[in-house]
Amino acid sequence: MSSAKRKAASLIAKLRGKSSASRDQLLAELVALGAAAVGPLTRALEDKDYKIRMAAAEALGALGDDEAIGPLILALSDSSKNTQAAAAEALARIGDAAVPALLDALIGADQAARKWAAEALGTIGDTSVAQELMARLNDPNVEVQRAAVTALGDLKSKRAIEPLIEVLASDNVELAKAAAEAVGKIRSPIAIDPLVEALGSASVDVRQAAADSLVRVGRAGVPSLLRAFETGDSTVRRWAAEVLGKIGDERGQPLLLQALEDPDQRVVRYAAVALGGIGKDSSIKHLVKLLDHPNKDIRYAAVEGLAGTCSPKAVKHMARCMKDEDWVVRLAAVCGLGEIGSRTCVEPLIAALQDREWSVRRHAGISLGRIGIKARSVQALIGLLEDPKESVRSAAAEALGELGDRGAVGPLQGMLSDGDPDVVRAAEQALIQLGCDPAALPVR
Repeated sequence: MSSAKRKAASLIAKLRGKSSASRDQLLAELVALGAAAVGPLTRALEDKDYKIRMAAAEALGALGDDEAIGPLILALSDSSKNTQAAAAEALARIGDAAVPALLDALIGADQAARKWAAEALGTIGDTSVAQELMARLNDPNVEVQRAAVTALGDLKSKRAIEPLIEVLASDNVELAKAAAEAVGKIRSPIAIDPLVEALGSASVDVRQAAADSLVRVGRAGVPSLLRAFETGDSTVRRWAAEVLGKIGDERGQPLLLQALEDPDQRVVRYAAVALGGIGKDSSIKHLVKLLDHPNKDIRYAAVEGLAGTCSPKAVKHMARCMKDEDWVVRLAAVCGLGEIGSRTCVEPLIAALQDREWSVRRHAGISLGRIGIKARSVQALIGLLEDPKESVRSAAAEALGELGDRGAVGPLQGMLSDGDPDVVRAAEQALIQLGCDPAALPVR
C-alpha cells in the first residue's frame, strides 16, 4: 500500500466521533490526496458507522473519479437515508460519466435507488434522459414518482409538459405540488390553464405552488388569470389577485379595483396588496377608502398597497395611519414610508419615534436611516438612543451610521457603555461608518 493510501486510511479512521468542523477538515485532506484516496473511500462506503459511509460518499463526490460510480450506485440503497442522499449528490457531482449507471438504477428493483437516481439525473441536467424519467411517472412507488417529476422540472423538458399536467391533477397532494413546481420551471404556455385551475385545489400547498409557477410564467398568464378572477370562486379570486400583483401587469388593475368591494374579505385584502404591486397612482384613491375599514387586516392590506405604489402621493394617507388603533397597521405604515423614501416621509417618521409600541419606534428609526435625509433625522435619532427598549436603541445607532453625520459621534460613543451588547455592537459599527478608528474605540 502506498503512503498516500495509508494516509487516506488513517484519515478515514479519524473521522469517527469528530465534530463537524474537524470532519470537514479531514474530508478536505482526503480530497487533497486525489486518486490515491478513492480505493480507501470506496471501502469506507461499507463501514458499520453510517457517518463514515456518508462522509466517504461526500469525499468521493468532491474527487469526481469515475472509479467511484459503481460503489456510489450501491450506496443509493444504503440503510441510512443520509448516506443515500450523500451518494446521490456525489453522483450528480461526477456528472455525465455517471448517467448510464444512474439510468440502470432508475429501472432497478430497489425503490430508494430509483428515487435517488431520478434526483441525481435531474441535477446533472442531461436532457436526453427525459424519456426514461417520464416512464417513472407511473412507478409503483410515490416517492420515485415525485423524484421523477422534480427531475423533469429541473431538466426543463418541454416534452414532459403534458405528462406533468396529468400529474398536476393527481389526488396525491405531494405529487400535485411537485408537478405544479415542475411545470413552472419549464414555463410552457400549455401549462397556464391547468395551473390556474390548480389555484382552486383543496390543498393550500398545491395552490401556493401553482401561484408561484404562474408568477414564473409571467405576463403570458395574465389573460387566463383575469378570466379565472371573473368566473372563479373566492379561493381562486384570492390567489389570482396575489399572482396578478406579483406579476405587476397593469391589465389586472380594473378587476383588482372591483375586487376591493368583493364580499369575501380575503379577496379584498389580497386585491389591495396586489394593486400596490401593479404600482399605478390611479389606485391610490381607491385604496385610501379602505383605511377606515373596521377590519384591521384590510386596513393593513391597504397600507401595504399604498406602499407598493412607491408614490409620494401616498405619503399623506400613510401618515394618517400613524394614529390607527392597531399597532400592526402603524408598523406597516412606517415600513412603507421607508420604501417610498421621499423627503415628505421624514416628518411622519420622526413623529412615529414617539409611538407607544416599541416595534413601530424601531422601524421608524430604520426607515429614517434608509431614506438618508440628515436634516431633522439625526437629532431625532440621537434622542432615540435613550429609548428604554434595547432593540430600538440599536436600530437608532444603525440608522445614525447610515446617515453619516459626524454630529452623532459623541452620542454614539456614549452608547459604548450601554448595558446591552447588541446596542454596543451597533454603536461600534456606526462609529466605524462615521470614520472613527476601531482601535481607538474603548475596550468593552
